[in-house]
Amino acid sequence: MNRSLILAATPLLLAGLLVACGDKEDGGTDTGAGTTDTDTDTDTDGDGGGGAAFEDYINVTSAPTGDLDSCCPDGSSSSDGGSCWESGDWRDESPDPSAQRDTDLLGDIYDFETGDPVDTATLDLWFSNDPTAGAPDYSVIGDGDGVVTSTYKTCTPIAYRVRTDPDLEATVDTYEINQISSFTEGTVQEEFNSVSTATYAIIPSLLGVSPDADKGVIAGTAYDCGGDPIEGAQVVVRDSSGNIPESLVVKYFVDEFPNRNQEYTSPDGLWVAINVPEGDWNIELYVADGAGGHRMVGSSQAPVFPESILISNIYTGYSNGQKFPANCLAGG
Repeated sequence: MNRSLILAATPLLLAGLLVACGDKEDGGTDTGAGTTDTDTDTDTDGDGGGGAAFEDYINVTSAPTGDLDSCCPDGSSSSDGGSCWESGDWRDESPDPSAQRDTDLLGDIYDFETGDPVDTATLDLWFSNDPTAGAPDYSVIGDGDGVVTSTYKTCTPIAYRVRTDPDLEATVDTYEINQISSFTEGTVQEEFNSVSTATYAIIPSLLGVSPDADKGVIAGTAYDCGGDPIEGAQVVVRDSSGNIPESLVVKYFVDEFPNRNQEYTSPDGLWVAINVPEGDWNIELYVADGAGGHRMVGSSQAPVFPESILISNIYTGYSNGQKFPANCLAGG
């Protein structure tokens, strides 16, 4: 999927979390899985053997809507019990080295809820795409209009963080990984999101979830082979041993607004995982396989920090969440 579509999806996802009127009809508070039923999962990955139960999160029985077949390596179908992705033969794109260039960045830092520029926010950039790897490669403070200028890289997965003076308690740290800019000969123009402290505080309450101060939030969109959102997919978060955190709550959206009762992605493809403990996590995307079980069709990674939001989208056929713009690839 190209970068412009990612940028379009990101503010819609987060705005949906925060501007919605709230689905007040069911009341109550979630303290565990986003969905629960008695489905007996036949998924070959199964539960990781610890933490929460896999089937509490992955239990959809409806057939998915979206192109889940055209990027299968063996031409089989991921939605009818075929072997697509079963062997772990995920797509792994390598950008054309000539398209990976150091360039200038002209960026804008916005409050995603209001769309207003964020005054004197700091933008941290990790060209390793890993915000846990120590000091960022570049840190630059924006001006009063939220404008930042820095060195940047084209066709390279980049992680960023937007932050403000912690003493002001105005914003929470907002991260995104796998941000990939198209190849360009000139200055790269990008937008970066910032989440206010007040906005962050209402996310769990809109969805009926009790927030944990020592945990974070992951949000993203599930995309099919053609770069369109998938309807009928579910997400679970696991550690490297396959364990699901007991505190995890996963929720979905309807018409880009959070819905407490939606059990899988609607046509907007949006999902959010709340109360994720600090650490490195794998986000897995599943659909019903048509044979009573489920098949993982994509995954991504999520380094989570307390009281922060991380954006990490998932693309069918990719295990790393990195889908390059066409002009970053050889012959693109």
